[in-house]
Amino acid sequence: MILDNARYHHAKRLQPILERYKHRIELLYLPAYSPDLNPMERIWWYMRKKITHNRGVKTMEERLKDLDELFKELNEEQQIIKNLCNLCVNIY
Repeated sequence: MILDNARYHHAKRLQPILERYKHRIELLYLPAYSPDLNPMERIWWYMRKKITHNRGVKTMEERLKDLDELFKELNEEQQIIKNLCNLCVNIY
């Protein structure tokens, strides 16, 4: 499993579980602040740009509606996600 270095991925409460299943799972941590290696960071960037940047404070209901609309857009137009994550298949 590939993880970023969020504090909760290193939590003391998590250690007994990881120890118990160490024969079944290997954790690989990304280097500290490595957005280029974590495509989800680009999705977060896009979401913040589309929903929160340069916009007045809204109610939680309005924010959730905007988020729902963004998810619908991403679902319908999957090329956006591919472009954001640089997911391209090279055929040799």
